[in-house]
Amino acid sequence: MKRSLDRKTRIALEPRKQPRQQRSSKVVDRILDAALILTREQGTRTPTTLAIAQRAGLSVGSVYQYFPNKEAILLDLARRWLSSFPQVIQKRINAPRPTNRDEFRREVRKLFIDTSRLYLDNATLMPVIEAISGNADLRPIQDEYDKDIIALYAAWLQHVNPALEDKVASRLGVLMMEVGHVCRLVGLKRDRRTYDLIEDDVEAMWLALVSPHLNLE
Repeated sequence: MKRSLDRKTRIALEPRKQPRQQRSSKVVDRILDAALILTREQGTRTPTTLAIAQRAGLSVGSVYQYFPNKEAILLDLARRWLSSFPQVIQKRINAPRPTNRDEFRREVRKLFIDTSRLYLDNATLMPVIEAISGNADLRPIQDEYDKDIIALYAAWLQHVNPALEDKVASRLGVLMMEVGHVCRLVGLKRDRRTYDLIEDDVEAMWLALVSPHLNLE
């Protein structure tokens, strides 16, 4: 993932020091947690490095040991957000295999509850995610996570229907990821009521898309 970025972007945005010890990891977590809290409080205003340091209970110098600028902090927050999705999907793969449409619908609902929470709790990060998508140098960061998410969606569908062909499962995985993400971004830019309605629409689209491929009664 990192080697796909050009050198200039890597120097500007990559964390300066990778945490190798538990203590260092805790410092990075404090910085990221503080940044996330501030982005939620300030909405569209990007928190300053000083504000992040103060909220984390650290000196600005300590923050700069790990991140060269506030953009790098937000980029790492975006990475952390993206890395949450594989864990959520894996939970559905590890769950007992649904044997009928009602059971599968309940599994989809559980997934939507978990993934919706990730979007709503991190709504202020969406401009960062969109910036990554639109930047040729940064796009490889999201592409790596997207690849994993698509593979997991495909694995989940094949968990439900072991006879489902790899190509079909992968194609459906792409649609599930792209439709879900784009529609939620649209919903987050509107009010909560509209977001919930769009969420229900996406769930209905998912079920209509994949149900014919799952051989469930």
